[in-house]
Amino acid sequence: MAFGMMRQFFLPVLAVLAALSTQAQAVQPASPPQTPPAIVFQSGMGDGSPVLIRTGAPPPRPEIACAALPEARTRILARFYTASPPPRPVLAKSLFDRTLESFIAHHCRYAPTAAAGPGIIIIVDFAKHSSVPRLYVIDLVNGTGLESPILVAHGIGSDRNDDGFAETFSNTPDSLASSLGAARGAEIYSGQNGRSLRLDGLEASNNAMRYRDIVVHSYAPERRRYFSAALVSVRGGRPGASEGCFVVEPDQRDRVLATLADGGFLYAGYSGVLPQPAVRPVTATPQGPIVFAQGTGAVAGSNPQSALVVPPPPASGILGGTSGTPPITPISPAPATPPR
Repeated sequence: MAFGMMRQFFLPVLAVLAALSTQAQAVQPASPPQTPPAIVFQSGMGDGSPVLIRTGAPPPRPEIACAALPEARTRILARFYTASPPPRPVLAKSLFDRTLESFIAHHCRYAPTAAAGPGIIIIVDFAKHSSVPRLYVIDLVNGTGLESPILVAHGIGSDRNDDGFAETFSNTPDSLASSLGAARGAEIYSGQNGRSLRLDGLEASNNAMRYRDIVVHSYAPERRRYFSAALVSVRGGRPGASEGCFVVEPDQRDRVLATLADGGFLYAGYSGVLPQPAVRPVTATPQGPIVFAQGTGAVAGSNPQSALVVPPPPASGILGGTSGTPPITPISPAPATPPR
């Protein structure tokens, strides 16, 4: 009797424990799946061939030793200027030699056997029409680039009759003219025309470039117009002019900026002979020799106060320009900025 009672008591307890054990086995988490190996990214083309990835600072600027310039010049002259006929039109030899003289003056004067300068430079020939490529990116080691110029705009103040030919050059603020001479490429910045590069003139003819804000830049078609087909067509084949800056087409901008940034060398020259300002001959008159005097032009004695001080005539447009009186409204007027 006692055994039966104990059995009746423990059977429900055993049943409950069995149920709990079954439930515990049911909720036991499954074994975690095997983790696949980590993905490893490697440089290459996908076929096992390695590709070098450039890190850190950009490669140093190519240089040419001053002692190597004579040999390089001889090699370049033989390749581009003595062939008959030349492979294609090249930069005028006179301007190339003038640029080398300036390069030597600014990079090699003080230590000609040890000094060096940028191995790739830029030369602009402003004697050419603005519709003709005239900016040359030249390798001084082998002359590459002498036969493949690109387009560049000149300042409207250098083109008084707006016919596409630059005839006067100025270092004067507000002249809106281009400047001639050697310049050093400085820092790249982001301005109203996107990525641009400042210039520091190295000669008396262009040493106000930074103050005038004469820079190298390109243009956004919706903001500025220089070489667009529609503009050139409307202007009878003449591209738009700048306010004195070196303006290149968008697809050439980064190449030019990389060549000049942080110490590059640019030379803006004029192949041939610069046009001279017209001078009227002075001739004698039947009334006697011509006498120049200050005044208003009134008959002497008719007005005692007519002897007014007359300001001196403006400087020649070739060297000085006329400050504050640009000859024509620029094609692409810029917003209020420092003087150009």
